[in-house]
Amino acid sequence: MIIGTAGHIDHGKSALVEALTGRRMDRLPAERRRGITLDLGFAPLALPEGRVAGVIDVPGHEDLIRTMAAGASGVDLALLVVAADEGIMPQTEEHLLVLEQLGVPFGIPVITKCDLATPDWLEMVSAVVRGRLVDSPVRFGAPMAVSALTGEGLDELRAAIGALAGQGRVRARDDLFRLPVDRVFSLAGSGTVVTGTTASGSIAVGAEIRVLPGDARGRVRSIESHGSPVEHAIPGERTALGLGGIARGALARGSVVVAADAPWEESDRMDVRLSLAGGARSCDRRTRVLLHIGTAETPAWIVPRSPIAAGGTGLARVVLERALPVRGGDRFLIRSASPARPVGGGQVIDPRPPRRAAWPDDLMLDGEGPGLRTLVLRRREGVTLRDLPLLTGIPARSAERMARRDPALARIGDRIVARVSVERAATRLRQALERFHEAHPADAGMPLETLRRAAGAPGWMAESALRSAEAAGALVIEGPLARAREFRPRVSGGDAVLRDVVQRLEAAGLAPPTAAELGVSTRREDMPVILRVAAADGLIVPVERDRYFARKALEEFEAALRELGREGEIGIAALRERLGLSRKYLIPLLEWADREGLTVRTGDTRRIRRSSST
Repeated sequence: MIIGTAGHIDHGKSALVEALTGRRMDRLPAERRRGITLDLGFAPLALPEGRVAGVIDVPGHEDLIRTMAAGASGVDLALLVVAADEGIMPQTEEHLLVLEQLGVPFGIPVITKCDLATPDWLEMVSAVVRGRLVDSPVRFGAPMAVSALTGEGLDELRAAIGALAGQGRVRARDDLFRLPVDRVFSLAGSGTVVTGTTASGSIAVGAEIRVLPGDARGRVRSIESHGSPVEHAIPGERTALGLGGIARGALARGSVVVAADAPWEESDRMDVRLSLAGGARSCDRRTRVLLHIGTAETPAWIVPRSPIAAGGTGLARVVLERALPVRGGDRFLIRSASPARPVGGGQVIDPRPPRRAAWPDDLMLDGEGPGLRTLVLRRREGVTLRDLPLLTGIPARSAERMARRDPALARIGDRIVARVSVERAATRLRQALERFHEAHPADAGMPLETLRRAAGAPGWMAESALRSAEAAGALVIEGPLARAREFRPRVSGGDAVLRDVVQRLEAAGLAPPTAAELGVSTRREDMPVILRVAAADGLIVPVERDRYFARKALEEFEAALRELGREGEIGIAALRERLGLSRKYLIPLLEWADREGLTVRTGDTRRIRRSSST
């Protein structure tokens, strides 16, 4: 569990943490000299039943809100500190907005310096705090009065923290590992050390890692949590990683450490659900802001889908000046560019949206994360299983279960696609096939590659739609061609024309005319088409490219081959004498017999393949 402080400068945040943990917070000389917190402070807090929580102390000065935002990232329980002698102040409001926009689930209002106030005054301050927090999305408990100086109320505060310790965010260990870095330093014997709150997943000593942005690579040499060595980083806990193979200069606050083989990518744009604070300017056009996500900060541009009024919520695209590794469901904070004040925040819906993606009305968040169906529908090529946990913001197994349960989604290989996209591709295939048959009624079918392109979809989706249509009986695939199941090639004039051509070829025997000669004698310019149709129906056989034979003639030729083959090898001269054919007809016929497996050629002679039959 991670506990974070929040509140106005000099309201006693650091003193409170020191009183609770026994650890000094102002570790920097400048902090001790000036008496204010300038950077994040960290300390373990012992809880009942042997549990330990990590405490993050944040600066309260208005110029250090970026540091406060980095510290508040990943906090489970906020201690909103309000000094009894001053009450709610400007940075109290700003810090509260940060907590709300970053999605901190629980909070305890802590009225500090209670030894400086009378009971009546304390009651009044508590009432004001209660009234201010009643509508906050952070679930705040009742205000608690404490004094770090006298110790009054500290035991009750520890008990209240302990009661909430089991209600922190549930983070799955089988998720993708991510550690937003909030501190980097070098340590003798450990090399480069980074600290942060493990946002998701787990990693072990010896694992290979990457640092984003950029792509510096190294390995985990050691892991500590709350000052003790451990073998695995635990999600939701303060973690220190000793890294080998990476120089200190390759990391800074805002870097993110991830597993080397995980599919994390940097993105320079994201679609979000944006909420503006009540006193913020409305957002109705491209607006420059400072964006905080994790421990990183970058200038960005907000492009709303439609105007968002102060105090309102809407959809927007955020264009980042510096690409960052973001994920669906991530919370973020925005500050105005000038003056730099928190003005809103929200949640990432689509961390890597297509540049011209549609904005459907249901592009919002459901109970588990971004609506998977909508994310898939926005992508022509669907979503790979590898990218699924990044888009949805949940572990891979949970995301895959979500995809299986949705009847609107289908899995093709390693992709999740919208079933309607596959159905549309199949419809386009059938329509293209129908158009082809109408335009080419005599062709046996449409070339498969041409048909795949007609699907208007990626090749793998077109192939899936093609095979689905075949399995459903909508089309038949025969070799390199596809046809509608009921389709049969046809010619002008119908069966009478086919019978006439077949009879002419039967009468010509083993010396048939070419297609061109048949066209002249019948006065049909479409003779090649007629011959192809007749061949497709099995009435004639193409022996050469432009010469077809009647089946009866080929049976006569086969019989002659077998008769000569019984006497031994078949020579061209003997066969020519037997049939009375010139080489113009005989050679193509012999080559046809070889192709059909009727004969086997050896030099200039042939022999019958004993197991063959036509």
